[in-house]
Amino acid sequence: MAKKLLSMLLALSMMLTVLAACNNEPVVDETPDDGQQQEDIQPNDPGNEVVSDVLNLVVDGVSDYVIVRGENAYISEVTASTELQKYLKQISGVEIPIVTDATAPVEKEIVVGKTNREADGEFNRDELGKEGFIIKSTGSKLWLVGGEQRGTLYSVYSFLEEYLGVRYYHATLEKVPEMKTIELDKIEENKQIPVFSARLSDWVPTNPEWSVKQKINDNTHVKLSEEVGGGIAYPGQSHGGEFVHSMQFFVPFFQYIDTHPEYFAVDKNGNIRGNGSWTQVCLSNPDVLQLTIDGVRKMLAEKPYVNYISVSENDSRDTCQCEKCAQTDAEEGGHAGTMLRFVNAVADNIKDDYPDVKIDALAYYATIDAPTITKPRENVIVRMAPIEQCIIHGTEECQEWWTSQYTGKSTYQMLKEWSELGCELSIWDYSTNFDQSPFPYPALYSLKKDCKLYADMNVTSIFYQGDSYSTTGEFGELRCYLLAKLFWDPYMSDEEFEYHINDFLEGFYGEGWQYIRAYLDDLMKAVEGKHTATWPDVTELFDTKIKRDKDKPLPEEITLDHFINPQNYDWKPYYNYYNISEDILGNFINTAYENFAKAEALAKDEAELQRIQKTKIQVSTLEISYLKNLSIRGNLMNLYYSYAKLYPSTEIDAASKSFFDFVAEEHNSLIREKNSALFDEMLKYGVGANPANTNLRYPKEQADLLAIPEEWIPWH
Repeated sequence: MAKKLLSMLLALSMMLTVLAACNNEPVVDETPDDGQQQEDIQPNDPGNEVVSDVLNLVVDGVSDYVIVRGENAYISEVTASTELQKYLKQISGVEIPIVTDATAPVEKEIVVGKTNREADGEFNRDELGKEGFIIKSTGSKLWLVGGEQRGTLYSVYSFLEEYLGVRYYHATLEKVPEMKTIELDKIEENKQIPVFSARLSDWVPTNPEWSVKQKINDNTHVKLSEEVGGGIAYPGQSHGGEFVHSMQFFVPFFQYIDTHPEYFAVDKNGNIRGNGSWTQVCLSNPDVLQLTIDGVRKMLAEKPYVNYISVSENDSRDTCQCEKCAQTDAEEGGHAGTMLRFVNAVADNIKDDYPDVKIDALAYYATIDAPTITKPRENVIVRMAPIEQCIIHGTEECQEWWTSQYTGKSTYQMLKEWSELGCELSIWDYSTNFDQSPFPYPALYSLKKDCKLYADMNVTSIFYQGDSYSTTGEFGELRCYLLAKLFWDPYMSDEEFEYHINDFLEGFYGEGWQYIRAYLDDLMKAVEGKHTATWPDVTELFDTKIKRDKDKPLPEEITLDHFINPQNYDWKPYYNYYNISEDILGNFINTAYENFAKAEALAKDEAELQRIQKTKIQVSTLEISYLKNLSIRGNLMNLYYSYAKLYPSTEIDAASKSFFDFVAEEHNSLIREKNSALFDEMLKYGVGANPANTNLRYPKEQADLLAIPEEWIPWH
């Protein structure tokens, strides 16, 4: 009916235009010029009312609008309407009433979710699925409509972010602007449908409110209630069993090793490969298959809400080399075929009883390359985990630095082959330093490149492993924010990506954010041309070479007594005495501290200051590695030898051992001093701490303060 009425009006308008032309009357163009405000346009005929496309949701603290939701709205759509009401009140001070679609329509409505008003909005719900949404306006109506499970809720949060300037930076930090008038131009259809159906990340803190606002649908590491539409779920979040590396769950090593050693992987001589929970199993053993099927069915019976069940090898590079497994490996061109035959058998067993559940197989280490014969079943999703690839560069642009020891192929080549199999493909990627979570981790721009690549390769599920065992002392918050944006829109432009970086830095660090940005840019420049995997250390990331001028003359202040009684003097001026200008890393660290100091000086409150100081921990961590490479010992020893060479003395020769001991202690005391302060900072901010414990691995009095901070951090 609406379309017919619109057609009649258009026909009548055309007739009037023709008649006006025939009568030599000027035709009035009512389309506004660029820059002309719609409300300034006067109707051609004073008797005809023109409906403005401007949405005046709130004017000077007053609103004529109502929020409309369905009388029988899905529970998350109820949440969507109340969240919209809450934020609009925070912004404007006005609480816009919520009504259901059982009420008569009025002119000014914000329609949230599925209602009986939808005929006017002309929405195709089939293409929206569970999570897609549309934001648009028609006349004075605003539509925030999406898939009932999560799409409508996403539409509300996206509307607040994209049109009203709300930001969800972190679980503890949002930006909500204040304005007495909320006026919006006409909104053309803004349709968003996710590229990745499963978007998972295990960064700490795992917060359901933040996750849903950023469209993270991970219901495994984050507990998303039905009020926010639930999410994608595995049986459990443990990286050591229910979420991945699950064969230890189905065939426990210590339960069966004595009675059934044949269940476990052997080498060519028949010796079991390993001696612990992560010992691999023999995938050609029929009893192992049955135990796995029984375990999968038990999980599904206990947790019927799950979407995926992981049937994946343990976290080891070993494979079974028994006669049957070796024969299948040879037929398939690698161990992935042996793995897939096993996983397919499990998938076939459950498909009729659990048609909506996917079996999650792992392409990792020995199984990372696609097989030549076997293809995954339709209810199998292959999760590729390229743990050894370069984290600084994109996968496609960095194909020569690392190739698989099993295949000689790059990650890009193997990803392409899996994609060309036509199977459903998932990615497990990495966004944290496993050894030193507070250490600088310059994997930022590679995130954008790889998320786009994964989308191009028809990946449907994406998971980035983060710092799941502590709060981060690095740029983890920024990386987590950017990942959420990329999960939803992997095709964003470079300009959009830069905008999100700067917008976050300003919101998170305050007025001094540009100094943080300067440090970030220096960091990216410092690692240009470098390659490293997920365990980077200082020698892999930075130029640590220090050139010394061994012929530099002695300082005038140095006397014989300096070496006889070294404890009486301040040696700090001589720590770098023989270092020359090529101390690249030292200069980088000094500049970094200067930038952080400038940012700290501009902090508006204690919370902002603490965010800056916590992020600075990465520079302190880097400094420890630098000091260990700096060798104060080397500089002070050069002073000694130069003095001894110029002024031979039996007295100084006699003092040599005590001076050498002093120099070693001088070097160590500086590292202990720096590490002591760093330990306190890490403890203060929870960096490196297990979420279940407020301490690091050791109390401070037991910690090795001569070690790099990696030694203090419990990995799990």
